[in-house]
Amino acid sequence: MSDTIRVIVECFGELERLMQADTVPVDVDAPHTPAELIVCAQRQYPAAADLLSRTACARGDALLAASDTLVANDRIALIPPVSGGQPDGNTRHLTDAPLDLDALMAETEDETCGALVVFGGTVRLANQGREVASMDYSAYGPLAAATMADIETETIERFDVSACRIQHRTGRLGLGAVSVYIVVRAVHRDAAFEAARHALEELKARVAVWKNEHYADGSSAYLEGTEVVQPERPRKP
Repeated sequence: MSDTIRVIVECFGELERLMQADTVPVDVDAPHTPAELIVCAQRQYPAAADLLSRTACARGDALLAASDTLVANDRIALIPPVSGGQPDGNTRHLTDAPLDLDALMAETEDETCGALVVFGGTVRLANQGREVASMDYSAYGPLAAATMADIETETIERFDVSACRIQHRTGRLGLGAVSVYIVVRAVHRDAAFEAARHALEELKARVAVWKNEHYADGSSAYLEGTEVVQPERPRKP
């Protein structure tokens, strides 16, 4: 009897190019863990080996610890370093439609607050000396949406603000298009400014969104990202 199981992995960011598909099977040897999945994927897809060494694994909307248990036919998302899509349908946090600031303002309206901070990120003309034509934003929807919801809750609790809303655009965006809005309301301005900056930095470091920059010369490249930290405690399958 073989100790090998087959797992279906979803490839995101540059892994989709390096592994030549958005979904591929990987045969995982015992022990059947995310750590072993990465080792077996590196062996099966050597071109992706370096990036896989910095890749986390997720099931549904939860990151997996390296020692969690996988089962046959598990569907596992490979999360390379994030640089924050197409999400699994539009949600209150991810959408492929133009972002609606008026809707976010209405959702967070609070007459008790004297401070409102809005941050908007847009696609800019140049990056690191190269002329940019457009940007593709892709996302692992379940995890990205859950993480943004976590960041909103953490920000409200940490800075004692009334509201924090984050919404990110996905798909191909042209120059000047808004890719993300962060809206914070608070009684006082200091808390609102600090909370908005915190939410932005956490978004960039933790949310499963990737940026594929397209240049005026016809080339493209994924932007360097931040490696996602896997949880230490195992989860049940």
